[in-house]
Amino acid sequence: MTHLTGLPSMPTARDIFPSGTPGHICEDYNRRRKAHITAMALFLQHRGAVTEEWIASISDARMDQAARKAGEKEPGSDLTRSLIRAELRGLGGLPRQPLDEPRDRTAAADAAASSASELVDPQQLAAVLRLGLPVLLVPVPAA
Repeated sequence: MTHLTGLPSMPTARDIFPSGTPGHICEDYNRRRKAHITAMALFLQHRGAVTEEWIASISDARMDQAARKAGEKEPGSDLTRSLIRAELRGLGGLPRQPLDEPRDRTAAADAAASSASELVDPQQLAAVLRLGLPVLLVPVPAA
């Protein structure tokens, strides 16, 4: 299979978090990483013409294909697929929406447990979110 070229590589949680980092933080980061990479692949394949109708029409098989083409494993949960759709809305400049209700209750519980406040100062995060722009949080280990 030919992989997409030109996509920036993103480190996995294993690459950036210190040993002993709680598993749910690493899983959440890797889930968001996969969603971002897969959304970028879909966005580029679709030539950037993003509409709500197009996002709603993307099948699981299409997401799986885009992930593989980008060199990733297929999205493994409904939560990851919802994150892909959210990333596409951000890439297309569409208004944010609540994540789709995941059918996978375990994934939903994991996501709720790994709040952004564990990784980012809540006041700084609130200031950025007030701008109304899409945000990708990428943790950088302290020096």
